[in-house]
Amino acid sequence: MTRTHQTQTFQLNQVTKEVTVTSGADGVYVLLEDVRDAFHLADEFTLDGEPVPFLEDEHHERLFPRRIAIHPGRVLTVVPLPDKDIQSLIVDPARLAMIEESYVFRSSLSPLSSPSSGLSRSSSSCQLSDATLEEKIHTMLESHHHKLQETQDHHTDTLMEQLVDLQSQVGRLQQDLHEANAKIAEQMHEMAEMQTKSLELHQQSIDMQQIALDKLMRLQTKITAVLTQTFELHEYPAPRLFIVLPEVGYEGLNPSSVLSSFALTKFRLYFLCECGPHTTPVGSRQLNHIHIARHEGYEITRPTEFFGKYGSYVLKLLMMLKNGISLASLAVPMLSLVNIVDLPESLVKGLGDKVNTSIQLLSVYQDVIDRQAPGLGADKVDVTANREALSDQSIMVPTKDSDANDSFVPMEGADFRMLSSFLKKKDQDRALGNLFRTVNEEGHVKWICLDHYRATYHNKQDRQFEGEVALNQGTYDHQLGKVSVILSSSYAAETFMVAMTRAHAFNELDVHLRNYSYQDLRHLGIALLSTNVSKLTLRAHQYKDFMAVGKRRIHAILKMMNSGKIRCFHFKQIKDLFPSKTVIPKEMPSILSLELTTMSVKEGHETLGEILRSCKNLSELRLTEVPLKSQRLTSVLKGVAACTKLQVLSLRACDIPSQSGGALASTLKTFKQLKELDLGFSLLEDSDICEIIEAVGGRLEKLWLPYTGFGDESAIALERVVVSSHLKCLDISDSVNELGVEGMESIIRLTSRLQCTELVMPRTTDLSDESCSRMVRGLNLRQLERLEIEGSNCGDLTAAALAEVLADPNHSHVVLTTLRIDLPNITLDGAHMLGRALGDCRLLKLSLRHSLLFQPVVVDRRLLEDLFRSAGSRLTVLDLRKSNMNDEVALVMCECFTETSAICRLEYLDVSRNQMTAAGASRVLDCFQSNQSLRVLRIESVSFTDSGCMGHAMKRFLEVNSSVQRLSISHVNLRDLSLGLAARCHVLKSIEVQYVDGEVDDIFSWGEFLHSSSNTLLRLVIKHARVCEDERSLEYLCQCLKQNKTILDLEWEFDQGWKVDSFVLQRYIERNQELWRKSAGSRADDLVLAGMDPWTIRAVSQSHD
Repeated sequence: MTRTHQTQTFQLNQVTKEVTVTSGADGVYVLLEDVRDAFHLADEFTLDGEPVPFLEDEHHERLFPRRIAIHPGRVLTVVPLPDKDIQSLIVDPARLAMIEESYVFRSSLSPLSSPSSGLSRSSSSCQLSDATLEEKIHTMLESHHHKLQETQDHHTDTLMEQLVDLQSQVGRLQQDLHEANAKIAEQMHEMAEMQTKSLELHQQSIDMQQIALDKLMRLQTKITAVLTQTFELHEYPAPRLFIVLPEVGYEGLNPSSVLSSFALTKFRLYFLCECGPHTTPVGSRQLNHIHIARHEGYEITRPTEFFGKYGSYVLKLLMMLKNGISLASLAVPMLSLVNIVDLPESLVKGLGDKVNTSIQLLSVYQDVIDRQAPGLGADKVDVTANREALSDQSIMVPTKDSDANDSFVPMEGADFRMLSSFLKKKDQDRALGNLFRTVNEEGHVKWICLDHYRATYHNKQDRQFEGEVALNQGTYDHQLGKVSVILSSSYAAETFMVAMTRAHAFNELDVHLRNYSYQDLRHLGIALLSTNVSKLTLRAHQYKDFMAVGKRRIHAILKMMNSGKIRCFHFKQIKDLFPSKTVIPKEMPSILSLELTTMSVKEGHETLGEILRSCKNLSELRLTEVPLKSQRLTSVLKGVAACTKLQVLSLRACDIPSQSGGALASTLKTFKQLKELDLGFSLLEDSDICEIIEAVGGRLEKLWLPYTGFGDESAIALERVVVSSHLKCLDISDSVNELGVEGMESIIRLTSRLQCTELVMPRTTDLSDESCSRMVRGLNLRQLERLEIEGSNCGDLTAAALAEVLADPNHSHVVLTTLRIDLPNITLDGAHMLGRALGDCRLLKLSLRHSLLFQPVVVDRRLLEDLFRSAGSRLTVLDLRKSNMNDEVALVMCECFTETSAICRLEYLDVSRNQMTAAGASRVLDCFQSNQSLRVLRIESVSFTDSGCMGHAMKRFLEVNSSVQRLSISHVNLRDLSLGLAARCHVLKSIEVQYVDGEVDDIFSWGEFLHSSSNTLLRLVIKHARVCEDERSLEYLCQCLKQNKTILDLEWEFDQGWKVDSFVLQRYIERNQELWRKSAGSRADDLVLAGMDPWTIRAVSQSHD
């Protein structure tokens, strides 16, 4: 049998296939096996509904293998094997196995027919029949296997599809679960915040209730006091406590004769000061008890009538003064224990005898008056009896204990009002005995002396004012007389101003108004008229009056300026203060100093110019961050030109445009008394500065030109016009133009004749070690306090020159405190020489960065020890950045700083970008754990190769150290960073970290720290962050950054492909800045310490894929 290229078409259930036709001795046909290869369960065939028979031999037996005739061009329909046959084979595995074995056995036999077999016809027929059966069984088995395989494949595909669907459903459920968890976490966070706010509100409610109760109690007390005061003020218009003493001694005389109206004897009345717990002690002995007031006393005109009316009362007061008394609200020491001072000499002399005589006379007189008839003459009095009575008077005098409960005899108010009628007064005013009537907290009237009145009520008013200052989150510097407060509402402003008018011990006020109105400014101006304030610093935010905003506000401020009371004004951060047009007073001659900081003039530059024109006596003008471009500068200069007495002019960071030197120079020429000029951080070019220097440089004492276009032309002009005896401070640093050789030589010649206290030199392209050393040798260090030189080639020669100058006997009283010289070529020998020369200097700042100080070769340990011991005890700033420091040098430094820890004054240490390993850097951190003077520490380096290698050392450092406020480090883990900062987050102001790594949990920990209430970071810099790429955790981190309310400067740089939206974060940073400006506890000094410009904000995000 051979295969042909002819095919027959078969169809089963809309499936049509072509089957190859076979050619043999019997003709051309299609084998059943070939059809089953295409249709596994094919059993029979039909053509147009009629069955197609299998081919037979001459004995009508089907040929084997089974076959059918071909029908070219026609399609035969396949009839599959019946299901019952298939099921029978599946149900009976034993039968199926038997058939398979039989099939295998028979198939292994020789062919069924052969021409030479010689078998009988019946045998051949039987064999054909068996072969047919085997063929059918084989066909059924194959069909069954194919069907099972298809069924299994179909079920497998179905199960796989269902599994994929389930997995996708599980993924969606997991995503929904994560989103739900995130929402739940956010809701829980919101609920926690709401609970916190609720607790805060509840606490505020309790506090307000307590305050209300306290106010109610005080109100009730005040009402009672007012009622008492109303009664006593009417009843006691004169002092109630007084004594009567004779002018001379009258011992042994008849009391009736002594006290008679016809006698020549005289008595004087002395009032007592009613001081006590309600008054403030005065004097060196802190006198605060009832005492005789400082007064010469009053002569009694009608003694008989007087003693008849007041005798017993005066007797009790005299006995109280002699024996002393101590009650809850009254204290009188015994007369013998009191050192009487500041009393008239006639009273102090024999005071005790006079008191005893008065007690004796009044005691006997009262007894005699009671026993004898009125009008009895002196000649009829039994003198002997009287002498006996006088000798026995001690029996009549009450003891201290018996008199304590009966110290005061009740008297009516009319009796005290009649007192002045018995006195021969010489006072020109209505004050009796130099006493002042006061009222205590209970409303009782008390008469106290002048000393107690001044001490009590002036001190009381001062204490009330201090309480108001503290209540408004302010400070009160008694030594400087300076008060700083923040008034957050109109009510707070009103109460503060009332207390301020009663205090007179301060002369400088720094007030910050929030949510203020025109009336608040007006009341502030009125209140200042009643104080001794001579300098006012005013900051204001959130103006509430929307109508006529600028005009009304400037009107109130102009009233303050025109009051004539305040001499110095400083206005800071007041938005839109100057309107375009308003009425300005023609003259404000009292203003001597005016300072504006961070303000926009915009269209109000004409108003500012008119204000300056009115301040004709202005001697100091400082404008900081006030943009003055083109016509704005012209308007201001026109106004300043009228201030002929100007001595200080500062236009720092005012964006002064280039080509403005001529206008500035022509204006500055008119100021004959100008002593200080500050044009730093401007756009002035070299030619502009040259014109200005030629105009006023010869008479200046202070010249500040940092970050300007100072160049060779300006340097030559400065040398030509500056007189050595005038210029005391010179700052020409950080110029955009580097000095050439000619310019630097001019500066060297200039510095050789200057006698400056501050000298900051510029950069230069060719400042060699030899040139720098020549300049240093020419310096006069007797008055120099600050010296900064930036160079590129300075080294041992410069260090030797400086050491030589410091060791010069002519400079024995060196006052140098700040020394910053870039010495990139200095060696250890030069540094050691310089360190020994600094021994007699005060606190210093020394920069040795970018130097060859510690070469990789072996260094002399003794030199290292001497250098670091000197640095630890004398320096406040030590910069060793990029100085090739290795672990050996770091070990020596740590040992020396540990030895000098008791006297260490170091505040700034920079050992970054060196050759230390993580072990050496960890040793440095451990060394400064307990240091209490260090404020800034920079220790980052690319030499730390392992990720997170500094994490544990940094965590230990932050957990112990309580002084460092700015830390720069590298190669840490986010979790260690979070844990360490959580322990000292209330101290650190700035953290700069490079090469940070972390996983998902670490990012969550870091995010929790960022938005925690205890976080006080102002500056956060993260560079080369190698965190995971989990988008969910990074989005959470972004949300935490947005929720943070303290960070003012943010820079975040990723090494992987995720980027924070810096534009969105910028809005939150600006919000934080506004909160910081309103905050009471934050100061610009904190930002400077954190390494930031006080008014610069940014949010920077970068990614490096």
